[in-house]
Parts: sequence; structure tokens; C-alpha cells
Amino acid sequence: MWKIVVPIVATIFAVGQCGIPGGWKNADIQGEDFLNALNYAVAQHNRGNQGDMFLHKVVEIVSAQFQVVAGANYKIVVKLGRTNCKKGEANTECTVYVDPTKAQIYQCTFTVWSCPWLNDIQVTEKQCSNP
Repeated sequence: MWKIVVPIVATIFAVGQCGIPGGWKNADIQGEDFLNALNYAVAQHNRGNQGDMFLHKVVEIVSAQFQVVAGANYKIVVKLGRTNCKKGEANTECTVYVDPTKAQIYQCTFTVWSCPWLNDIQVTEKQCSNP
């Protein structure tokens, strides 16, 4: 009997934490969970962007959606720009260059899966245009 009850209770708990699973909906771009997903995606992008020694920051959020799954998926489209901060240096105030040739603004689409109760977050898809 308990083998049947435990999965049902776990499902109810998961749904209660995130809502009812379903399609994509607009995300609250001021919400803590969204901002955590966005910051994580940009940090991973900067870490993996080996061809550039400068950090990149969000210039504009083009669109933001979320989907309830076992956790939450966030589909985030942003424009990123090069900052005046180099990777690996102590950076306190990084600003995107004003000069468009230095800023090299480009667009990225990130899909981020987050499961806060498991303390797990991952970038599951990333696609960026060339700067």
C-alpha cells in the first residue's frame, strides 16, 4: 500500500511547490526564481565563452517564459554586451561598453531547468548569435 501512496504524495508535493504542469507562460522578470535562472545562465555562458577574455552582462531581456515540470524550465531570450571587466579579475563594477563596436551586443536564448527543493539548476539549451 505505501508503495502506491508515497509516489502520489511526492507528486502532490511537487505540484504544490511549483503549480500545475503545463505549457509555457510569461515569467515574472522581477521574481527571485527567474533572476536566479538568468544569473546562472549568464554566469555559465561567461565561464564557457573561451573566445573572449571579457565578461558579458544582460543589456535587454527580450522575452522570458517558464514552464512547470518536475521543477521549472525557463526559456530566456536576452541581449548580452561585453563589459569592461576581464575574466578572473576581482570585479566590482562591470559596465557594458557604450561604444557599439566594443560592446559587441548579441542575442542568446537559454533554457534553464531549476529544481529549488533539490538545490539543482542546469542550462539545458543555449543558442547565441555571433557578436
